[in-house]
Amino acid sequence: MRAGEAIPDCQSCGCCCAYSWEWPAFVGERDGDGIPPHLKEDGRMRCDGDRCAALAGTIGTDVHCRVYDDRPLVCMEFAAGSDACRAVRAHFGLDGGGAAVPEMHRTTSGHQTTSGE
Repeated sequence: MRAGEAIPDCQSCGCCCAYSWEWPAFVGERDGDGIPPHLKEDGRMRCDGDRCAALAGTIGTDVHCRVYDDRPLVCMEFAAGSDACRAVRAHFGLDGGGAAVPEMHRTTSGHQTTSGE
């Protein structure tokens, strides 16, 4: 996060939940527990295109996660206001644009990280 900048409000954004079908992957044995089976596939959240199927609402206006309390670890760890957040928001035309969207990488522990963070 950049000093002096406001942290984006996740419930009026949703960009991270609609950027890549690869992001909402489950890590660890119990990740994804509590999520209805129709919202899961192949070790991750089911997506419609790049948008997570659990995301409800309109990107950049008003959104919410249908499985927020049970959301995957990668979603819990995604930080509002981080460089990755700002880049994904820019991809959707929020925050003025111009930033490169981070490439996602899976660590040896199975966690996903972004390049440049």
